[in-house]
Amino acid sequence: MSSLWSVPAAVRAIRAAVLVPIVFAVPLLLLHSTPMATYAAFGGFASLVLAQFGGTRRDRLVAHLMLTAAGAALVVVGTLAGTSVALAALATLVVAFTSYFAAVIGPNDASGAAAAMLPFMLAASAAAPPSVLGPRVFGWVAATLAGGLAVVLTSPRTAGAPLRDCAAELSETLADQLDAGLRGSLPTELRERAVTALHRLIALFVSTPYRPNGLVIADQAMAGVVGQLEWAKGLVSDGLARSGDLSGAGAHERALLGSCAAVLRQVAGLLRGGRAEPDLDRLERDRTACLARLDEACSDTGSATNAEVVVQFYALTTATAVRAVAVDALIAQRGADPLTIGESRRGWAVLPQADVPPSWRLVTPAGIAGVVLRNASLRSVWFVNALRGAIALAAAVILVQVSDVRSGFWVLLGALSVLRTSAASTGTQAVKAIAGTAAGVAVGAALLLVVGRSTPALWVALPLAILVVAYAPGILPDVVGQAGFTVVILVLYNILAPTGWTLGLVRLQDVAIGCLVSLVAGVLVWPRGAGDVVRDNLADVYRRGGQRLTGMVGRALGLPADAPPPAWRPGASMVRLEDALRGYLAEPGSKRMSRRDLWQLIMAGVRLRLTADSLSGLTPRAAVLDAHGDALVDHAHALAYFYDQIAAQLGRPDGRPPTPQVPPALAEAEITGARPGTPQQRLRRRWVAEHLRHLELHLADLVGPAEAMAERRRRGWWH
Repeated sequence: MSSLWSVPAAVRAIRAAVLVPIVFAVPLLLLHSTPMATYAAFGGFASLVLAQFGGTRRDRLVAHLMLTAAGAALVVVGTLAGTSVALAALATLVVAFTSYFAAVIGPNDASGAAAAMLPFMLAASAAAPPSVLGPRVFGWVAATLAGGLAVVLTSPRTAGAPLRDCAAELSETLADQLDAGLRGSLPTELRERAVTALHRLIALFVSTPYRPNGLVIADQAMAGVVGQLEWAKGLVSDGLARSGDLSGAGAHERALLGSCAAVLRQVAGLLRGGRAEPDLDRLERDRTACLARLDEACSDTGSATNAEVVVQFYALTTATAVRAVAVDALIAQRGADPLTIGESRRGWAVLPQADVPPSWRLVTPAGIAGVVLRNASLRSVWFVNALRGAIALAAAVILVQVSDVRSGFWVLLGALSVLRTSAASTGTQAVKAIAGTAAGVAVGAALLLVVGRSTPALWVALPLAILVVAYAPGILPDVVGQAGFTVVILVLYNILAPTGWTLGLVRLQDVAIGCLVSLVAGVLVWPRGAGDVVRDNLADVYRRGGQRLTGMVGRALGLPADAPPPAWRPGASMVRLEDALRGYLAEPGSKRMSRRDLWQLIMAGVRLRLTADSLSGLTPRAAVLDAHGDALVDHAHALAYFYDQIAAQLGRPDGRPPTPQVPPALAEAEITGARPGTPQQRLRRRWVAEHLRHLELHLADLVGPAEAMAERRRRGWWH
C-alpha cells in the first residue's frame, strides 16, 4: 500500500463504527427481535462497508435505494427457498448469476453485487418459518436506508474528482505547449511536465477497481476524455517535435492551434468545476478556414511545401482530438445538449450510424438490453464470471443443506469472499481468508477470555472491531480485514447468545469449506480468468485496426481496393476489450500483466483506430486515381503486418511467435521525390504519409510490452 492513511477510508470507518452498533442495538434491546437485529447488523455492514458506490450524491442515493430494494426481495426469495435443498440450489443459481451479470451495466452495479448477495445467503443457508419474513425484511430495509442516507450525506469528494483534476492538469499543460510553440520556444521542462501529467492520469485511471465506463453517460464520457487526451498529447508532442518553430507558420494554422490551446484551457476549467463552456464555434470556424486553405493548395494552381503540410496535418488532427476532448468533458460534467450526447454516443455504442438515432439515450431498457445481449456469450468476461460464481455458490448451498454444518452461512460467505475471476487469484485469496480468519479467532478468543460474559464490554469492543474492518478495504492487507471481520462476528454473536471463543473454531472450519468450494469451481471453470480475454480482445483490436488502416489508405489515394471495414467494427473490438479490462482490473491482488505495459498497448490500439478515422475525415476528398501511390499502400500493408505480429504475440499461444520487426521508416523519395503527378496528388500522398508517420513514431514502444505479455501467457495459470 502506498499509504496507510486515507481520509475517505477514515470517514467510512467512523461512519460504520457508529451506525452498525446502533442499527443492531435498536431492534435487539428495544424491540427484542433477534432476527431483525441480525439482518439489521448485516444490512448496515452491507451499505456502509461492502457497497462502495461512486458518482455524485444523486448517483449514490439511487444506488443505495436499489440495494435496499434488491436486498429486501432477496431476503424473501432466500427465506422461501431455504425450506428445500432443490429450491435453495436453483434459487442460488439464478440469483447469483443475475447478481454477478448485473455488473455489466456499470461500476456501481458491480460494487453492489456482493452486498446484494449477503441477505440472500443469510436467508437461504438454513430453513426458517415464513413468520420470520417480516422482521428480516424490516431489519434489512431500516438498516440499509439509514446506512445509505449516512453515506450520501457524509461522503467526501467523489471518486471521479481526482481523475478530473489530473485530466484538467494535462489539458492545461497541452495548452501551455501549444502557446509556447506558437511563440517559437518550447522549454524542456514543459515537455517533461506533459509527460509527467500523462503518466499521472494513466496511473490514476488504471488503479481504480473499475474503469469508469459503465452505462452512466458521464462515466463513459470521462473515459473518452482520458483516451482523447492521450491521443491529443501524442499529436501535440509529435507535431511540435517535427514542426519546430511555429511562429512562422501560416496564419490559418496558427489561428487553429491558438483555438486549440484556448479550448484546452476551457476544458481544464470545466473539469475543475467551472461553468464556462469551451468555445467550439471558434474552433470550428478556424478549422473550416484551415481546410479551405488546404483545398486551395490541392488545386492545380496551388502549391504547398512539405513543412507546410506537416503543420497543416498536425493542426487539423489536433483540432479534431481537442474537439472530442471538449465534447466528452461537457458530457462528463453534464453540460451537453441531447443532440451532442446522441452524436458522441454513436462512437461509444460502436454501431452503424443507421442503428443509433440522434435521440438515442444510454440508460433505457433498450440500451440495457443491448449491453446484456452483447455480453450473452462465452467470450464475455461478465457472462463467464457470472456462470462460474453461480455454480460455486449453488454447490456451496447444496453442501450446506445436505451436511451437518452448524453455521451454513459462513460456508457461503467464505465462498463468496474468495471467489475471483481466475483460479490463481481465488487460491491466493483463499489462503488470505483462512489465515485472516485464524488470526481473528486468536484475537477474538483472547478478547473473550479477558472480558468473559460481560455484555457491556462486548458492546464496547464491537465498534472498535467494526472500525478496523471498515477502514481496511484498499488500505490494509486483506488478512487484516478478514481477521477484523472474524472478531466482529465473534463479538456480535456472543452478544446475541453467549457461546464463548469456540464459535471462532466453527467459523474457521466453515470458511475453509467455502474457500475449497470456490477454489474447485475456479479450477473447473475459467481457471485463467479475465487476463486471457483481455489479450484476445487486444489482439483483435490490432488485427481489425490494421485492416481498416490499409483500406483507408487505399481509398484516400483513389486506388481500387476492397471496401475498408466500417469504423464501428474496430470500435466494437475496443468496447469488448474495455469490458474485459474492467473485469481484469476488478480482481484484487497482484496482476500478472504490467499495468503500464497493458495501458501502452491499449492506447496504441486507440491511436491506430483514430488514425484510420482521421484518414477518412481529413484526407482531401477529390480522390482521383493516383497510380504512383503504391509505395504508400505497401507501407500501410507493412504497418498492418507489424500489428498482426503484435496480435499473434498477444493471442493464444501457438508455439513461440517471432518478435515483431518494426518496418523501416517511409523514405522521402517514396512519397514525392521523382514520382510524377499533379500537385493535388503529391499533396495527397504527403497527407497520407503524415498519418503513417504518426504511427511509426510509436511502433518500437510496443515490441517489449507485447513480448512480456506473451511470455506471461505461456506460463501456467497456477504461477
